Amino acid sequence: MEKKKVQCSTISVDCCHNDPVDIRCGGPEYLGFDFYVDKREVQKMMHFLIVTIEQLHCPLMNISIGEDIVMDEDQVWTKERILASIAKSVEELQEEARRSYNADLDLRPRM
Repeated sequence: MEKKKVQCSTISVDCCHNDPVDIRCGGPEYLGFDFYVDKREVQKMMHFLIVTIEQLHCPLMNISIGEDIVMDEDQVWTKERILASIAKSVEELQEEARRSYNADLDLRPRM
């Protein structure tokens, strides 16, 4: 049985700068997430991401919508999967954001 295909858009979330040494070794410039969401739900998922990141006190530098791609339906990110992924990584991202190369980032809890 063939899997159902879904037209998706990429939502990229940049949380904090990566360690300069890691960047020189080939790591990404920013640490964060890339979520592939149903193209019809991009705006709703953007709003969900902003609210979720704020509630979890996850650092945030930028959110952008990127490329479109066709994916199997079971690979599309749901709100539940997104929440679990952010919650799993939030402490690590907060710690990275506290390092000197992120000194300008405001990490005070948002109300």
